[in-house]
Amino acid sequence: MILIKMFLLPISLLYGLVVWFRNKCFDWGFFKSHSFDIPLISVGNITAGGTGKTPHVEYIIHLLKEFSSKAILSRGYGRKTRDFKSVFADSKVTQVGDEPLQYAQKFQDVSVAVQEDRVRGIKKLIKEGVALIVLDDAFQHRWVQPGLNILLTSYNNLYIDDFLMPVGKLREGKLSALRADVIVVTKVPKALLPVDKKRLIEQIAPWPHQQLYFSYYDYSHPVHVFNKEEVPLDEQQILLLTGIADAQSIKDYLIGKVEVIEHLEYKDHHHYSRKDIKKIIEVWKQVKSSKKLILTTEKDAVRLQEYKEELQDISICYLPLKVSFHEGEKFNDLVLSYVRENTRNS
Repeated sequence: MILIKMFLLPISLLYGLVVWFRNKCFDWGFFKSHSFDIPLISVGNITAGGTGKTPHVEYIIHLLKEFSSKAILSRGYGRKTRDFKSVFADSKVTQVGDEPLQYAQKFQDVSVAVQEDRVRGIKKLIKEGVALIVLDDAFQHRWVQPGLNILLTSYNNLYIDDFLMPVGKLREGKLSALRADVIVVTKVPKALLPVDKKRLIEQIAPWPHQQLYFSYYDYSHPVHVFNKEEVPLDEQQILLLTGIADAQSIKDYLIGKVEVIEHLEYKDHHHYSRKDIKKIIEVWKQVKSSKKLILTTEKDAVRLQEYKEELQDISICYLPLKVSFHEGEKFNDLVLSYVRENTRNS
């Protein structure tokens, strides 16, 4: 592993130089960042996946329920289309991406759209009457200047301890975190010890203009992928199925609760093929217990919906999760104050 990293180091350094120069072009004014006169909240990271971006976007949307005419704008990673596309609950995952489709199915009163060019996407949404936009994964998209820039970093893989790709998982250098107004350490223990909190504050060392918060996951009862009924988890033998960047949180949650017979693990945003489905069914049939369950994530469930006919005779559920914050009222007040102070008077 050390030899591989030594071989990749020159590539990481070259990549870092290119990203540094690009950022400096924005800092020096050679490239223009566009600002808008409506509230824009960016939720992103400088790490390639695994920080919990999707549930944090959902948390903020729930928090902003009092505001109408709001939207989520995403790049639509993994979709096979280009340019602006509105996302609806019955959209195809290959056309819009898994995360935007998850948002559209969960928030019927929120406009969801995908567009690689966020500036054009924002302009189109404003033209359609949107007055508040949450930008999904836009920290690197410097063509837009959000009013509130939220940076996520995982408790088990802090950006300050990481290195540039491909040696590490950093999309850009650590000093890029200076652009954040808010830093959230995600996936911290539910019982966060004061000594652990102090260590995190000292390690991250936020600048005076930055606020630091800590969030954790709360899991609910499993929900059937197709009929949406709750299924008890007790005494089940579990076939775990994940296609996300970091499955450690769900594995940790299941420890001591159930027996995980096997874990079928795919890369993040994996588009399941018929060959994959056949393998999943074969592994399912090999589990001899009468109390068995395929357990997956909500994002994976979105990608599995097109295989309803093949999976209809199988107990397959996703494990819903929501984000909670230590000192959540302070985080909520910060977000709500920003939106209220920057919302247009009609």
